[in-house]
Amino acid sequence: MYQLHDYAAATRVYRQTTLPPVKIVLTGTGRVANGAVQVLRDMNIHQVFPDEFLYKTSDLAVFTQLACKDYAARKDGQPFHLSDFFKNPGQYKSTFAPFAHTADIMINGIYWDNRAPAFFTQTEMADPRFHIRVIADVTCDIAPAASIPATLRPTTIANPVFGFDPKTGKEIAPFSPHGIDMMTIDNLPNEMPRDASISFGNQFIEHILPELLKENSPVIERATVADRGVLGKHFQYLNDYVF
Repeated sequence: MYQLHDYAAATRVYRQTTLPPVKIVLTGTGRVANGAVQVLRDMNIHQVFPDEFLYKTSDLAVFTQLACKDYAARKDGQPFHLSDFFKNPGQYKSTFAPFAHTADIMINGIYWDNRAPAFFTQTEMADPRFHIRVIADVTCDIAPAASIPATLRPTTIANPVFGFDPKTGKEIAPFSPHGIDMMTIDNLPNEMPRDASISFGNQFIEHILPELLKENSPVIERATVADRGVLGKHFQYLNDYVF
């Protein structure tokens, strides 16, 4: 994508690309994941509900977007509550297996707390039922403290993919018949520097510049890490790291 002029040019290319009837599972509902949703829609990939994704077949490429409740459940069988999941992620287990047994491609766009369960283990990836062959880990937490155990390292825009052998847990050449291909670029906005710069600039002008022009801005105060060598009150937790 970085070789194209901008996102609009990329969209034109991908809309002219005929895709096989692949099934794509996308995790997350935040800005990263919703940005991925927009890209998939711009590629004319049809979105379906999670249940439809699991139990229906299609002649078209389709994707589904999973919220936390779709891939995690309490270990004790109690009902899922999002606030509790955020507060006590260690009390939850992964329920992602049905999607791992159905999808061809996974796009991971969650914010992951390392107390939360990974989507799957290396052993589960080596199971013959594990159907995912390509993982785009936009979250890109590096294993072993990661939501995806195959994210061994970040990749680059120039060399975006490495292969992962689930039987050995080792990196192998990409596109190997027995491997799972991993895209783990940790600076993806640089794929579209023109669009990223324009978008950031517009957001800065609209939301940040007016705050900077105020004599006292609660927004700037809450975002100030340090001022004149002193940590801001919202960043006191960094004391243990800097002193």
